[in-house]
Amino acid sequence: MSLSSSQADLAYKTVTVAGIVLAMAVGVLVLYFAASAFFILFASFVVAAVFDGAARGLAMLGVPRKLGLVIVFLVTLAAVAALAFFGGATLVTQAGQLFEALREQSQELMSWLAGVLPAGVEAEVEAMEPSDLQTMMPDAGGVVSSASTAVFSVLGGITNFFIILFLAAFVVWQPGVYRRGLVSLFPKEKRARIAQTTDASAHSLRMWLLGEAISMVTVFAVSWLGLWLIDMPYAFLLALQAGLLAFVPTLGALVAGVPIVLTGLSVSPTMALLGLGVYVVIQGVESNITTPIAQRWATSLPPALTLSVQLIFGLIFGLAGFILAVPLMAVLMVVIRMLYVEDVLGGGLDKDGQG
Repeated sequence: MSLSSSQADLAYKTVTVAGIVLAMAVGVLVLYFAASAFFILFASFVVAAVFDGAARGLAMLGVPRKLGLVIVFLVTLAAVAALAFFGGATLVTQAGQLFEALREQSQELMSWLAGVLPAGVEAEVEAMEPSDLQTMMPDAGGVVSSASTAVFSVLGGITNFFIILFLAAFVVWQPGVYRRGLVSLFPKEKRARIAQTTDASAHSLRMWLLGEAISMVTVFAVSWLGLWLIDMPYAFLLALQAGLLAFVPTLGALVAGVPIVLTGLSVSPTMALLGLGVYVVIQGVESNITTPIAQRWATSLPPALTLSVQLIFGLIFGLAGFILAVPLMAVLMVVIRMLYVEDVLGGGLDKDGQG
């Protein structure tokens, strides 16, 4: 008994959907059990996208791609070497001092809470250790190497950093080799579409990184200027951690304000209020100026979906999953839209709800 064309089409779509669901389930299992290796690989792709974007910028000035990549590699290595040999010791010393100041301030804050809260709550606060409060705020030592707490071991952090760096260099130097290898894994009739999806995913990742780079630089510059003007201690480090945390959408900006306020409290309540004012200005600039400008070129992701994916990845994979959840989602959204929504379902709904 032969199937009609509609029945055959339905069977094909059913098998395709089941295959996609099965592949996603297997992918999640592999991702869970090999999370460390996966995030190292994905981090190298993110860095490769950064290198590629910088080389494309140089190409707009007439610099050939290969020469542009060499320049980008040398500048990156020079920056790492300069940080390690010239400013590294100073930054580590200041970071230790900042961390100690935050710890002392957290102790004073708990003592103050113990004095103003009701008796029952007061006993619980007095029983808290400083480390308990520290778990609710960012570790100042994690400003420079926070990813190592989740994916990299302390001893292997530097090694993994250079693994990511050199993997990114290999990928971006000959991207066509890896692209052709990936596309060749699919049937011939699907290869053109897979190639389109791969290119669109890479473009989406580059655009997202462009938007984040604009936000990070703006937050760092405005934070440093504002904290310097009010004479906040450790202004550079506080601005640096605020700029780095801007890479983590939604929650990164909220977390960045905690060290600023606590550092201000170590000086005086007035300094804490001034620091809070600077933080409010920073968020105003980012929300009303930087983000709209960045979204003109960069990929815009729904805030609720962004936060949900961050929380899920953070719970399952730790800090590395939390940090890399959004760029990974930017890539997956393109893959799902092109290969599933458009090719399997026939397209999604428009803004008016029409499909």
